[in-house]
Amino acid sequence: MEGSSDRRKKGSGRSAESVNPEALLCALVLAPNTFARNRFFRLFEDPALRRVRRRAYHVRGVLRQLLGQGKDKALLIGRAELDDERVLIRYRIESVKLERTTALSALESSILNYALHRAGQGELEDEDRTRVESALHSLGADAAMVALT
Repeated sequence: MEGSSDRRKKGSGRSAESVNPEALLCALVLAPNTFARNRFFRLFEDPALRRVRRRAYHVRGVLRQLLGQGKDKALLIGRAELDDERVLIRYRIESVKLERTTALSALESSILNYALHRAGQGELEDEDRTRVESALHSLGADAAMVALT
């Protein structure tokens, strides 16, 4: 039988190998507290999953700017699909004279569209919905439901 100190050493019950990076990316953008770093620290020891956390932070930053309030809200001024399946988006925040261009992977773009739609901003294409929900379901029913609601 394990003692409480043994359980603390092991951290969360999930190993880094058992987590789909695409699913983790979706969860960290749509429901960031689902896999909090302090509770699931072993997940973030893996270099690939640390990169996923940085990607999620980037997408959440773009999302915050696009959903900004009042005069600081960003206006999407361009979107182009690149040959390598990435999506190039360009937006402007007029109040601070900021114009930003960023390239997102197909999944990151789908997550961004999914989150914008959930916030009441724009339509969601079936391809984006399917891509995000398929990735989330690989996390398991409980985590997927948290991120989808």
